[in-house]
Amino acid sequence: MRNVAWLFVVIGTWCVPSTVRAADSTPAQERAVLQRALRLAGPQSYAQLSFVLTSELPTTVSQGAEAWTLYDEHGMGNRIFMYTGSRAFRCASVSHPDQGQCLLKVASVIVHEAWHLRNGPDEVGAYEAQIIFLKLNEASAFLQSNEAAAMNIREVRMARDRVLAETRKRQH
Repeated sequence: MRNVAWLFVVIGTWCVPSTVRAADSTPAQERAVLQRALRLAGPQSYAQLSFVLTSELPTTVSQGAEAWTLYDEHGMGNRIFMYTGSRAFRCASVSHPDQGQCLLKVASVIVHEAWHLRNGPDEVGAYEAQIIFLKLNEASAFLQSNEAAAMNIREVRMARDRVLAETRKRQH
């Protein structure tokens, strides 16, 4: 039954043509987090992408997923789903000293998923784009590495390595 309900959610979101309309059905605080993260990611590059904010994590994505891309029948990405229940998104939603790091992590997730929209489902390339984004932004924002920034990069590398290991396991 859960899969049927998720199917209705996915089908319903196909009818949403823009970022603004997709975000209208979500709480204002979540839309604000998405907009701040989009500004960090680079509004010229990512603002026109189609995002759906969701508090539901479907069974078809990894347990630790922070976002995922929906592909059409030709294997092209056409929509990004941002999981508002992820640790990074929840952290970015609350005012505290590390909120900027959390927003940067959410922005890096946007970069990762946008890479999928442009290049397809290859996870290694998407993780590499995300790591490069984090390194460039940490260097320009802090002029030196700090523990929170290093943790963001370590988490992304660990996720990339986990995906690579799963891929290798399926191939053998």
